[in-house]
Amino acid sequence: MIYRAPGYCRDFRCKAGDCRDSCCKGWEIDIDSETAALYGSIGGDFGERLRRSIHNGSFVLSEDERCPFLNGRGLCDIYTELGEESLCDICRCHPRYFEWFGSFKEGGIGLCCEAAAELILSRPFSLCEEEVPDEEASGEYDGELMELLLAARGEMLELLDDEKTPLGEALIAVMDKAAEVQSCIDIPGPEESKGNGDGDAAAQILACLGELEPIDGKWKPFIRHCAELLPKIGSCGGRHTYLRRIALYFIYRYFLKSVYDGEVLGRTKLAAFSVLGVDVMFRCREAETGSCGFEECAELAKDYSKEVEYCEENTERLLELFRSEACFSAENLGKTLEKAFGGNVGNS
Repeated sequence: MIYRAPGYCRDFRCKAGDCRDSCCKGWEIDIDSETAALYGSIGGDFGERLRRSIHNGSFVLSEDERCPFLNGRGLCDIYTELGEESLCDICRCHPRYFEWFGSFKEGGIGLCCEAAAELILSRPFSLCEEEVPDEEASGEYDGELMELLLAARGEMLELLDDEKTPLGEALIAVMDKAAEVQSCIDIPGPEESKGNGDGDAAAQILACLGELEPIDGKWKPFIRHCAELLPKIGSCGGRHTYLRRIALYFIYRYFLKSVYDGEVLGRTKLAAFSVLGVDVMFRCREAETGSCGFEECAELAKDYSKEVEYCEENTERLLELFRSEACFSAENLGKTLEKAFGGNVGNS
């Protein structure tokens, strides 16, 4: 089986105790059956502690939503006591993600992780392939549609990776391509809402983000604070490269999923919306503090990913809004992109 992933994944290293936003806090941590059986067999005091800390297949979090094995140094007691091989699947793999598409497999590292976000924003995007032995094919889909999607995604990634093309122009061209593919496939997307989408685009994007189900209790107050800062924000400044890499991440990670549900244009809009949303957050931070450098950009991109990507309900809600709200039609998103980043509105 062919395995494909961005080249920067090879350099990923967990920050462990140095991480400022540990994945061992605020997340429900499910334990796979094989690891649960292992924990049931561990003897001594540590085995008793393991079993006391598990309920209904998950670790019992503390009142401040910390994993019971996250110690005061920000390290995992299971890791230090039993070794990495004794971690449950989700702890061993996160923030890595994998998708199986019949005879090939793709993967990467999720933007929701602090260390991963720093890699994604700082490194050029390139894909590496290797043969993976002893893996069986899985997932059924229309082979012709997959070929169409792979070709389209290749064009999209090339467009976005070309820094000679203004970011807005590249994203508009990517949406044009998605609309073209959407019109060709046997699973047509729903009719888009018509209208000119009057209103301030940044305010509409923040309002949309503020309506999503929050994962972190600080998210909604942060979005409200950004909305208050809107009258003070300036232009994007010199952060187009970071935003371009965010667009590449979203197109790479999500576009092929439309082979199963036909959401070609919707998943492409997710990339454009995410770039616009994160850009507004960058500009709000700069308006408040006077600067928004690389570390701040990576932190904000991570926070956005955590709230939008890592809650399936929120992602589905956005796809629904992209269909129903005039301000998120392909045409109006194109106008917003042109205004924010430059470029010419195409025919999307």
